[in-house]
Amino acid sequence: MTAGVPTLLLLLAGAGTPRGLPHEREAVVGLAAGSGRPTSPAAPAPRYQPEDTVESVVSPGERFRIHFTRQGPHAVPAADADGSGVPDFVERVASTYERVATFYAGLGFRLPPDDTNPTGDDGGDGRFDVYLVDFARIGDGAFRQETCLDGVTRCTGFMLQENDFAGYGYPSDAEAVDTLASHEFFHAVQAAYRPGLGSIASEGTAVWATERFEPALDDLEGFTRGYMLTPDSTLALDPAGPGVAFSYGAGLFFQFLGERYGDGVLLALLEESVRQPEARWPVLLDTCLRRDFASSFDAAFALFATWNLGTGPRATTGFGYARGEGYAPVTTTSVGLPHAQERVRVAAAASRLFEVPGGASFVGASFEPEPGTDPAALHLVLAAVTDTAVLRVVTADGPDALRAQVAAGGATRVVVAVVDGRMEGLGRYGRLCIAATGQAASCAPLEAQDAGTVDAGRPVDPIDDPRTPADDGGCQAAGGPLAGALVALLLGGCLRARRRSRAR
Repeated sequence: MTAGVPTLLLLLAGAGTPRGLPHEREAVVGLAAGSGRPTSPAAPAPRYQPEDTVESVVSPGERFRIHFTRQGPHAVPAADADGSGVPDFVERVASTYERVATFYAGLGFRLPPDDTNPTGDDGGDGRFDVYLVDFARIGDGAFRQETCLDGVTRCTGFMLQENDFAGYGYPSDAEAVDTLASHEFFHAVQAAYRPGLGSIASEGTAVWATERFEPALDDLEGFTRGYMLTPDSTLALDPAGPGVAFSYGAGLFFQFLGERYGDGVLLALLEESVRQPEARWPVLLDTCLRRDFASSFDAAFALFATWNLGTGPRATTGFGYARGEGYAPVTTTSVGLPHAQERVRVAAAASRLFEVPGGASFVGASFEPEPGTDPAALHLVLAAVTDTAVLRVVTADGPDALRAQVAAGGATRVVVAVVDGRMEGLGRYGRLCIAATGQAASCAPLEAQDAGTVDAGRPVDPIDDPRTPADDGGCQAAGGPLAGALVALLLGGCLRARRRSRAR
């Protein structure tokens, strides 16, 4: 077997694990295969002390071997209520990893291959190894990759997990172990296909996986602010430095994919990564969406940006996310009416959002790309909203002129989003104009009607492309995936989604 590049994942929070902060950050550790396990003096911290007696037990389903010590800083809690001779905390870890692995296998995902290594430390056998060690409150879990069966794909490694969670921000050991096992073990699932997808795909899908495993956990909810604070940042490139929180926040995009297209789109993404080992994840996703879901990256991202208008206090029954009330609200820029801005920049796989007063009969907007700019994959979204609901949404799509209007009666605000659905490329500039009925502006509404309004109560999902037959299972044509479909939702504040009673 060829040695891969081990990866150490550490938390960015200095003390404890506040909800909504990343569990870990990635750093390349140059260790030879088999020398990085925490039982070795050559391993990077956290590792066991030379005087520690390290024991191990096999999980109930025999997929995992859990390693622990009862002494020193890495000691696990000693409680053994069932008198089995194995600490209760260790038994909880063992059973949780089994539940996580069974769940992911049930969704169709590959599990890590056997790690038997006759020339190095494999933890004693071919089972996946979990080492309980003290992260000293600067981390709480890590997956370290060791070897790949063909040097590129089908990789495996081992897990490090906090030994007691003392002083961390989790409400219980059960929630802590569920969160860490589901998130970190999904990194091992990713490696079983192809590592190296980048932090947005790696961390984003792991955040999705935790939510899919147990929706009652708060990880996704906490991480959403990492994306929603800066929706104008591109999903097409991994952030650097402190921007790592954005990668975790990108879990919201993968949550959208799962809700809109089903679990199969996440599975297809990883499977496609083996077929195209050099391709970037947006390209892999676009391939899967076109081949299997009659969609595209562009269409998916434009709809994702639309769903993001209905989160937090504006979560609305029938609009977007099933549990959007628990997600952070998207950041907008408030401007007055009329508003004209000569050079608005929007990055690939990003959106720029402006918010203006509502109350007028109609609010219209236009976005005119600078001369010579390719208008493909540009979208203009107008949403009439209140503080507690999304009332109506209208969308205009490139490559035609981006010009739309939305009925603003009963709305306290109107959100205008310029969305770029490309998978790569430099930012594009254009002139934005927003005006209400009766205002002298080039983008003011021209007619006293909203021709795009659909039947009251119709969900915004799905948005169909009228150029694509409904029974066509083939790929969507490139360019203008929403094809000028004017989608509106008339719901009213009384239909606002019920907020979950679970404590945050």
